[in-house]
Amino acid sequence: MKYPLLAALLAGALVVLAFVLGRSGHAPGATVTPADERLNPGYVALDVSLQQTGSDGKPVYALTAARIAQLPGSDDIHASQLQMHYEQPAQAAPGWTLSAREGLMPGNSSRLHLQGDVLLRGKPLGSLVATRVDTQQLDYDTRTQQVSTQLPVRISWGRQQLDALGLAADLKQSQLQLQTKVHGRFKP
Repeated sequence: MKYPLLAALLAGALVVLAFVLGRSGHAPGATVTPADERLNPGYVALDVSLQQTGSDGKPVYALTAARIAQLPGSDDIHASQLQMHYEQPAQAAPGWTLSAREGLMPGNSSRLHLQGDVLLRGKPLGSLVATRVDTQQLDYDTRTQQVSTQLPVRISWGRQQLDALGLAADLKQSQLQLQTKVHGRFKP
């Protein structure tokens, strides 16, 4: 069974919240200018906690955010202070957790653009210690469970550390690949 996209989950939650709370953001008959649209989100949810489960009822994704908003006339979803945990189904290794100051999911997309103090944490299959990836920007594809950035990254595990420019990672396979300018420190 195919899992629904995170975008559909977020958009659906926002629509339900707007319906339940009866908030459209504008009075009936009011004229909305482009400046108003930038300042007044169409839908807003505060202290959000969403969870997607698989056909077996077990969690697949868990997302928390301080604020999620969708601008009027746009399918783009903006989030602040977000954290997303992805479980690795049917594997012994724990899942991966992504956190960032801001996130943007463009409408009709499966890519989540994270920026600002982005942190990826998890324990790769076969590893005895957790891995930590720090960067300022990261793209996350919710369909393929792949992350990437072209910016500087720092990978730490135990007392070891690698710095590089660019990263591609497959969270399903627990594989991290550094792109260029790789420098490391290995402490006994």
